[in-house]
This record gives sequence, structure tokens and C-alpha cells, in this order.
Amino acid sequence: MKYFHVLFILSIILISCHPQEKPIQNIETVPDEIAKNTTPKAENNKQSLVLTFDALQLVDQISGSSNELPFGTPLDQLTEIINNALQSKAESIAVNKECSAGSLKMVAWNNGLTLVFQENNTKSDGPKIDWLFQGWSIDGTNEDVQKLTTMAGIGIGSTLEEIQSAYEIEVRKTGLGHEFSTAAGMYGILDGAGKDAKITHLWSGVSCNFR
Repeated sequence: MKYFHVLFILSIILISCHPQEKPIQNIETVPDEIAKNTTPKAENNKQSLVLTFDALQLVDQISGSSNELPFGTPLDQLTEIINNALQSKAESIAVNKECSAGSLKMVAWNNGLTLVFQENNTKSDGPKIDWLFQGWSIDGTNEDVQKLTTMAGIGIGSTLEEIQSAYEIEVRKTGLGHEFSTAAGMYGILDGAGKDAKITHLWSGVSCNFR
């Protein structure tokens, strides 16, 4: 009997010395709506880049409001804006000295967009801005990247029939091929003469085309 009494006392001592596990606390989860609002700004980017005559535009996909990026915008400022809009950095920056318009600095992205900057020769007392936005061009696009178009939906791959329904254009045969132009100052090249001919190149402003 004493033997069982001793075992009982020992078991009580062991239980009292054993550390107790802490209860698991409830883990609060962040609602999806709040989580979306705390993501980085780049991920929340809802602005689309749109081609326009003598400029580019940023259009808010939700509100429809737009901001113009006019010719004359400094290179560094515009390049940063386009990098953010496309969520992709420019893949090349180079100076072409063989253009009829003089030395032009070309900034290109992997979606076929190239911005043309001209050296600023204006004399002023303020800080000198070396290169100013003076033109854009676009050619065959990569299928995995954002396709750029005008507000009317015209871009690389659009047909002659689609262009004619959106704009009043003039088409003529030049050294570049079947070239078209609008009165507002947008130009392009088609891969043929028929209504199903498609745009292969599109540009506005200063360019470096050799006819």
C-alpha cells in the first residue's frame, strides 16, 4: 500500500514540474480589399500609354482621364514616366548622327516603341536641358508585351480599312513603300495596297526615315 502511495506522490510532482503549452492565439488576417490597397504603387498602375499626334498620353483605365506628354518634355523625365507606365525599363539608349534632322537620341523599349529626342540648342539663363522629346515611332511588337495604339485603336497590325474608318488619310507609294499620312501629323507604312494591308510602322514628329 505504501508502494502505491509513493507512486501517487511522485506522479503529482512530475505533473506539476512539466511546462504547460501556451494556448494558440487567434491570427488576424488582412481582408483582401485592404491587402490590395497596400500593394506597391507600381503594381496598382492602371494607366495605359496611348499614341497621339505630336505627343503621347497616359489614360487612367478606371476614370478615363488623360495626361498629355507633349513634345518638348525632357529625356530623363519622360523616360521615367514611360518606364513606370510600361512597368519595363528602356532596353537601349543611343545617338544616331546620320539622320537628316541632325543627331537624334533614341530611347527604345521591348514593345517596339522608340522615343526620339533632339538636342536642345536654346540659349537661356536657367539650367540647360540637353535632350527634348520630339517624336515617337513604333514597329512590330512582341506578343508578350503591352500593344500600343491610338485612342481609336489604331496600331501595328491594323488594316488600311480600319485606318480609313478612323481617320482621313492619304496613301502614296514612296521609297519606304506604301506610306500613309493623316492631316494631324501621324505617318505609317503598310505592307500592301489592298484594304486588308496592315500597318508595319507608325510614327509622329521628328523621325529618321530615309526615302
